[in-house]
This record gives sequence, structure tokens and C-alpha cells, in this order.
Amino acid sequence: MAGRFDSVDDWMEFFAQDMIWLMLGIVVILWFTGKTSNQKLAFFSGLSAALSLLLASWLVSPMANHPRPFVGHTVHLLIRHAADPSFPSDHATLAFSLAFSVLFVKRRLGTLLLAMAVLVGISRIYVGVHYPGDILGAMLLSGIIAFAVRKNRERMDGLSMIFIRLYRKLTGKLKFLPHS
Repeated sequence: MAGRFDSVDDWMEFFAQDMIWLMLGIVVILWFTGKTSNQKLAFFSGLSAALSLLLASWLVSPMANHPRPFVGHTVHLLIRHAADPSFPSDHATLAFSLAFSVLFVKRRLGTLLLAMAVLVGISRIYVGVHYPGDILGAMLLSGIIAFAVRKNRERMDGLSMIFIRLYRKLTGKLKFLPHS
């Protein structure tokens, strides 16, 4: 369907490349609320995303070594992309990691982020840089890692508090930033 409707293509390009920045912005806003519970959520969301991306890029992707759709097929490619392995999608891994992490704690906000992650995934297929399996693999990997981090959050709570205390110490004199 790519290339038939310019306005649809424009939206899909935005979702494929830039939606992730909005999602990251939402998590950053959680941190800057100054509420400890929100800061822990932002910390553990970032941890889930980092672990998922590391596992995807250092282990899963090299093992699968799956070519992108435009490498082996004629595809109407809407965005430029390197011909590196496509499984799992890094963008979708990041998007679903953030979405699942927030969903486990804040249902409504997590549902919004999950809808955004789905748009990221669909658009990555639409613009020609991923297969549906690349997105499903990213979603599964992200869900597993986010769930594992959620289940072990008490054990890692001290680590989150180190970062929260450091942030508060560094920004304590800045009156425009909220602190709990």
C-alpha cells in the first residue's frame, strides 16, 4: 500500500521514525514529576528497554541474521535504512518495552503507550523495513523482559533509589524542578 496515498505515507513515516521520541518523552515526563513512584516507573521502564535492546541487538539479531524485506524483495521503501538484520525490530523493541513497563503499573497511560507501540510496529512494516514477524518477535521479547524486571523490582529497588537520590541531590537547588 505504500506510495498510493501521500498523506498516509507521511503519517506512517512519522510513526515509523518519530513516534518513539514521543514515547520516550512521556517516560521522561514521569521522571520529572518528582514523584518517587513515577521516577521508579521511569527507571524500570528504561532498564527494561535497555535490557531488551541489548539482548535483541547482541544475541537475537546476530543469531537470526534475517534480511530486511527490501533486501530480497521489491518493496516501495519509504524511509532509508541500512541492510542490517531485521529480526527483531529495534524500534518496536524499544516501543513495546516502554509500553509494557508502564502498562504493568499505570493501566491508562500504559494502554496509550501500547497503542503507540502498535502504531510503531505497523508503520515499520508499512514503510518497508520490517516483516510482521520482526514486530511480533520484538513484542514478545519486550514483554518477557518487562515482566521479568517487574517481578524483580523489589530486588533492584536500591538501584533505582541511587539514581533518584543522585537526581535530587544534583537538582535540589533548582526550584523549577519538582521534588518529592
